Amino acid sequence: MLKNKKSRRLMIKSFIITVIACFVVAGGGFIGWRSVVRPPSLPSAGDIMPQLPNPSISPEISDDDPAFYVVEPHPDDALLNIDSYFDLTTEGGWERTPNFITFLIFGYDDGLNTDTIMVAAYNADTRQAYIISIPRDTQVDVQRNIRKINSAYPAGRLHGRGHEGGVDQLRREVSTLIGFMPDFYIGVEEDAFVHIVDAVGGVYIDVPFHMHYRDPFQDLYINIPAGRQRLDGENALNFVRYRYGYGRRTSISNHQRMQHQHQFIEAMMQELLTPRVITQIPQLIRTYRDHVSTDIPLRSQLWLGEQFVLGGVTLHAYNYPVTSARTIRWYDFPVGYDEVLELINRTVNPFTQDITSEMLRLMSP
Repeated sequence: MLKNKKSRRLMIKSFIITVIACFVVAGGGFIGWRSVVRPPSLPSAGDIMPQLPNPSISPEISDDDPAFYVVEPHPDDALLNIDSYFDLTTEGGWERTPNFITFLIFGYDDGLNTDTIMVAAYNADTRQAYIISIPRDTQVDVQRNIRKINSAYPAGRLHGRGHEGGVDQLRREVSTLIGFMPDFYIGVEEDAFVHIVDAVGGVYIDVPFHMHYRDPFQDLYINIPAGRQRLDGENALNFVRYRYGYGRRTSISNHQRMQHQHQFIEAMMQELLTPRVITQIPQLIRTYRDHVSTDIPLRSQLWLGEQFVLGGVTLHAYNYPVTSARTIRWYDFPVGYDEVLELINRTVNPFTQDITSEMLRLMSP
């Protein structure tokens, strides 16, 4: 296990596997409990409308760069000045797509870092699942000195609101980027990753090149040869978080790293669907119980598990389209409304109508 928390917080992109593992385990172990297995009850269209920042507030980033989680002064109980002014309801013709469920999925560590943020959706009628990874440095329109999406959870949690307050803040800020509030959340602590991979006996990955890197300041050493091989939990962790190597040819972009993480997700799903995983059910359940938090009711978790156990679910993984630029500090900015809307409406949009530009609040350099 890596000793330095900082060296591990970038790896949680694959925490989605923890969730899938739980669903598979739950579905496989309790599929006979038909009396309690139920799909989740979903909020109305009006309840999941985006909660956008008050348009009358346009704060400037402080020049003195205070501590990471410090926010600028503003009225009490308006932590990030997010007030819903885009008021659409079902009376305006907005309806939900039946049996279409959305999720906010994120990973966090003891330091409250949430460097892994995803929006996921599952269409039970078509058995299609979608994941959109949101880069941690994406700028959001909030009144905070560090206006990155990955500081939403700690900002909400550290101001007296606890875990649920952090989740609520993150959910609301994500809504400004996607045009709706995800139905449910799944939060996974960092320790779940290695435990899950080791519990299933590792995972086969085709490593594209020799990943070799050492950082003594983070107590980090990565040395994974090229080629197809079964990686244990520690090496799988290093594979999904690898970014820099000793040469330019072995350093990759954030986009390439996210592609590697999606590659891992697909490989891990195959491992979780093998019969031998049944013997690891007790350990997987313990990992889920100790390291995963969610507001999905238990009977609905069992139902989701059954969906994966029955097979035939197709997973589609994407990256939220951004471009990088430096202002006072380094940020990722959405590339534009057209490309963002095209991806959202094709994948995770829970409405029968297309989400529009008025339902987003995208920042630009």
